[in-house]
Parts: sequence; structure tokens; C-alpha cells
Amino acid sequence: MLIGILVALLIVMVVVVMVTWIRRVRACRRIIDPPAPAGEIEVTRYGGVMCRAMMTSGILVRLDLVDWGVRMRGVPLARWIVPRWEARYEDLAIAELVATPFSRNTVWFRLKGGEPNGIGFMSEWSPDILDRLQKHDVPVNRSVRQIKRAEEMYIGGTS
Repeated sequence: MLIGILVALLIVMVVVVMVTWIRRVRACRRIIDPPAPAGEIEVTRYGGVMCRAMMTSGILVRLDLVDWGVRMRGVPLARWIVPRWEARYEDLAIAELVATPFSRNTVWFRLKGGEPNGIGFMSEWSPDILDRLQKHDVPVNRSVRQIKRAEEMYIGGTS
């Protein structure tokens, strides 16, 4: 009987954690509408993601710089725990470097028009990513902005 109660509590806790995580993923999601074309992938890099509701590390996130813009998504086994995020190059106001005390340098993608849906890609490939974005006329800032947490990137209604 006690084991049954403990198993039931464990199942409830797992469900609550999964629902919470999925809600956080959805809060960071941005999918272009109408859907972006498949396009030619110019470069693929793997790393982590930083957004208002979550931060991952390691290589759970795939960043594709495509001929039309940026696409970020989870690797196949992590698609449900990593937000999908897309932006055309012309929608990006700037790509800038940020870092928390406990993370790698992050390329933060800030959108034009103050749209509060920016996102960061954490990787050791930051200089290469900024170089490639600059070739598509995306303004870049290579100075590293130190932040304590991702929420600071959303203060003032901008991301």
C-alpha cells in the first residue's frame, strides 16, 4: 500500500515537472508564419539555449543558419524540451554577446520592433556565428554583456 502511494506521488511529480517544462518551452517558441521555406543550410552548430523561461547547456540545441534566416530547435531526442525558434535575417535588430556567471558566451538574437521574443544560443562558436550573421547584414555587437540571468534581456519590453 505504501509503495503504491509513493509510486503514485512519483508519477504526479513527473507529470507536473513535464507540464511545467513544456509550458516553458512554449513561452520561448517563435515560428515564422507563413512557414519558412526549407532553404539551404549554410552552417549548423550545436549548443544550449537561453530564454526567459529556461536555460539548457550541452548540445541539446541545433542552430541552423539558413539562406533566409535563423532556425533553432532541439536535437531529435530533445525536441520536446527545447523551443523551436525562427527569424528571418531582416527581422533581427542585432545579434549580441551576453554571458551569465555560469554560462558560455551566448549569441542573443534581438528582434526588430521591440518584439519581446528574443533568444540566446550558447556555444563556443559565437565568433563564427556573428561573422556569418554579419555577412547577411545583421548588426552584431561583439562586446560581452554580463548578466545575472536571462530575464534581464527582456527588461524594458525589448528582447
